[in-house]
Amino acid sequence: MKIAVVVDSSANISNELVQKYHLCVINQPILFGNHLYREGVDLTSAEFYERLKNDKTVPTASQVAMSEMQGVFTKLAQQGYEAAICFGVSGGLSGFITNLEAFAPSVKDLDVYAVDSKLACAAEGNLALLAASMVAQNASVHDILQQVAKLQAATQFLLIVYNMRALSKTGRIMSRSPLIGAILGTRTILTFNKAGRLALVTNAHHMDNAFKKIKTMIDQKLVGDSSVPRFSVLDANDQVLNQEWCTDLKQTYPKAIIETGEIGPFMGVHTGEKSMGIVCAPDWQTFLPEKN
Repeated sequence: MKIAVVVDSSANISNELVQKYHLCVINQPILFGNHLYREGVDLTSAEFYERLKNDKTVPTASQVAMSEMQGVFTKLAQQGYEAAICFGVSGGLSGFITNLEAFAPSVKDLDVYAVDSKLACAAEGNLALLAASMVAQNASVHDILQQVAKLQAATQFLLIVYNMRALSKTGRIMSRSPLIGAILGTRTILTFNKAGRLALVTNAHHMDNAFKKIKTMIDQKLVGDSSVPRFSVLDANDQVLNQEWCTDLKQTYPKAIIETGEIGPFMGVHTGEKSMGIVCAPDWQTFLPEKN
């Protein structure tokens, strides 16, 4: 069976990896007032954060229409694909994947499997890369989804929000209690819970203190785990701090795989500028069947 792997642009997978693994990327729509942009097409991260600072219009994240997805599936079927495994940003942040799950049975061109990552950014991207690698090994859809679920369960995404104003406007958080921290000027540490909703972990007075708390959480996660960890350090327009954290993590965890990334426009709508994220998970390549 010829299987396509579809992933939304908020996973921020590099063009090099998209081409290497033959991924189909769906570009998320971002609205500034009545003007519609496509993440990664006519709105880069740099352009987004520049507008966020200078434009009085508050951006909103829209959803990819199912009519557009039908067009994607039709093209994939014409290319000989018989199934499509589709990864979406957590349903706690967007209704896209929920809509796709409901729409999938009506697709006649090929079999559609909608996967709620219950994560975001590079954490979602790792799931798609694992799936695409298994496709290259001629794995079945069942086996791919099984391994993806294992990686998903082993992944922790810690998000340090610099200012809670953006999240308070989008309403994509379980509790309003972090808003107290916003008033006090503290940094808020969030994570995705099992349902894929952003939930409060704790607060910190500065980004440095937040990073120290996150390293403690990472230490606790890695206790008794012999696998090689992979860290993705993500920034919302703060590359300097990203590099500082990467350097620190390399010194603290010399055997770890450490990569940098960004919080792109779609996720940036929710986090605002200067937020940071750390994805902590086993290296996704260790979930490939040949490496078990």
